Amino acid sequence: MPNPFQYCRSTPARESTEADWAAARRLADQLDRILEGYGSRKSAIDRAAAELRLSSRQIYNLLARYRTDRTVTALLPRTSGPRRKRISADVEAIVARTLQEQWLTLEAPPLAPVVAEIRARCEEAGLSQPSYVTVARRIPELFSAETIARKRSANPKHLLRLKPRPGYIHATNPLDVCQIDHTPTDVNFVEVIDGAGVFVGRAYLTLVTDVATRAILGFCLSLEKPSVLSVALCLAQAICPKDGWLASRDIRHDWPMYGRPRLLVADSAMEFKGHAFQRGCDEYGIRIRYRDRARVHHGGVVERLLGKLNGVLATLPGTTKRSVAARDEYPAEHRARLSFSELERCVVLAILDHNRHQNPKTLNIPVKEWEQRASGHPHIIDDQHHVLLSFLPAGQRQLSPQGISLFALHYYSSWIGRLVPERDRLSKLEVRYDPRNISQIFVRDPETQVFRAVERRDGVVASITLWEHRAERARRRDLSGRSSVEIVSLRREMTTIANTAGLSKRRLRNAARGIYAAPAEKRMAETSESVPIQTIQQERPKARLQVEDW
Repeated sequence: MPNPFQYCRSTPARESTEADWAAARRLADQLDRILEGYGSRKSAIDRAAAELRLSSRQIYNLLARYRTDRTVTALLPRTSGPRRKRISADVEAIVARTLQEQWLTLEAPPLAPVVAEIRARCEEAGLSQPSYVTVARRIPELFSAETIARKRSANPKHLLRLKPRPGYIHATNPLDVCQIDHTPTDVNFVEVIDGAGVFVGRAYLTLVTDVATRAILGFCLSLEKPSVLSVALCLAQAICPKDGWLASRDIRHDWPMYGRPRLLVADSAMEFKGHAFQRGCDEYGIRIRYRDRARVHHGGVVERLLGKLNGVLATLPGTTKRSVAARDEYPAEHRARLSFSELERCVVLAILDHNRHQNPKTLNIPVKEWEQRASGHPHIIDDQHHVLLSFLPAGQRQLSPQGISLFALHYYSSWIGRLVPERDRLSKLEVRYDPRNISQIFVRDPETQVFRAVERRDGVVASITLWEHRAERARRRDLSGRSSVEIVSLRREMTTIANTAGLSKRRLRNAARGIYAAPAEKRMAETSESVPIQTIQQERPKARLQVEDW
């Protein structure tokens, strides 16, 4: 698509060059001699005009400009004002109307065919034909830059480029304002899958940063796209101390930043709009502020740090680069050699290096800023398991005599059994689960309001992820081998039998008459031949009620 800003700017003002400055200094020297000299001024002006090869009238005009300020800048060439239009009003009207109809459209056509149409219309009207440059100069006079961006481009970024971005992302104390966001990493990792193959892909990185100190509080590296689980893992690491986590990965460096954010700035993604995320933030007193749509600069701190970390990861083998042009046929999949755990350790080291690196603009070091500003603010040490549990995916399930059903699995525990007699009086129970291990779930006890673990009813304690469970069910579902036609074939046969075996209403009516009406007529006929009707009526016994003998 052609650049919609090609004709947005008006004709730029002429900038002074070194030659203009030298000429102005020469003029200033001659004018100083005139203003400070003795004797006849007319002879001094004539001498200066001869040396500068100007007329006396021009020297008088220069003296009027120079006499007030006595600066060289006053003698620089002046930019000319708006030039007098040399085409008629009728041609101006044709130019404006044609540009409005054919150039200022969403298809964003080039200017050359529009100029050809303008010249044709002028020729048909018997008017002078404007040139290409004349039409191009009319565009910034007729349309504003915002109008051109709105009419000739469907990309909202073009219009945002023309709008100012006032304000500044500022926070006084640590944890006053934090930001969270995701991005795919610019490097591939390699994983061996059960010895049957090798998986090469990109991981997703989630960061929580502190605005006041520009320190990174926590991160999460996940195989799946950003979800509620990745947000929960990232916030659990940011809120809690990380000494045990670093020791488990054999990283012998300090990461002292942790604590509950008071305000968390996030975008409008689905994982930040869920019930579990909002309930977890309410649990720990974290206020949420969502960035406006198409306002990436509102999260400038975390966006910049995500780009910085990706710049560090882009130097590792298997990098995907920032774009196709930057990649330049680099075999990223074949050059990938880092495993997922090794990539995670590289991300940790890159974060620790950032926290100790001095900002070249502000000259601040995040770790020192944290130590100075956070010393007077006590931090609450939270349990990482409880924090993670507060942000895990949640749901509600009705209690049954078999326990709780979730993911086509049944979960049961002894304390759940005590609630079964009261299940009709209880509402649905709140359930939380960790997709990385669904061998157990966590149910909120309605009496103590504490989440308690509930294991599988079948006694299987082996760890299994939600993705593995769903993949296994899909595989078993495909093993049935029955197509949709085979599934309904037997039911179709049953329907055919029912349709062919049915009698019509007429045949049913005639059959009923043949059963009940024919014997009655025959008996009446036989009786009417031998006995009179009065005798038949007299001999008919009366129906009497039975008398019970007590």
